[in-house]
Amino acid sequence: MDPGGKHWLEVMVQGKDVDGALGAFVFTHGVITENPPHAHHGFMKIVYVLEGHYDFRVGDATFCGGPGTMVVVPKGSQHTFTTSTGGRALFVCSPAGNEELFLDMSLLGPHPTAEQLADLNARFHTTGLESGEASWRQMHGEDQPTVTVSAVR
Repeated sequence: MDPGGKHWLEVMVQGKDVDGALGAFVFTHGVITENPPHAHHGFMKIVYVLEGHYDFRVGDATFCGGPGTMVVVPKGSQHTFTTSTGGRALFVCSPAGNEELFLDMSLLGPHPTAEQLADLNARFHTTGLESGEASWRQMHGEDQPTVTVSAVR
């Protein structure tokens, strides 16, 4: 899948092929200086850095890492990342969904409308922070998510 520019995805496992149990893709991209925080309410995901240096935010935690860094993003947790180097990362979600979101996004072309993006987010149970909302906390439930960061060397 080619979402345009210096970004592309290689879907490794599509949910439809494994009874929806999981999805996996490698995201290769250039520099990302802006990436609005968002939460996926239908799946959790793991990000494993293959190349590049990333700055992450998950819940209230902020941290950075390079190759070998693994980040667990609990279902419903606000998260984002940026990178000044570009890079490659393996994304695995369970159940499937993140790979399908990107596959459907690619069908919208390089300049989707706000309505198309709103429909996509609704179908994949993804929400962003409202402009006045400052909290990075989990959006649903009283308990804060556990954030796991591991550097495997």
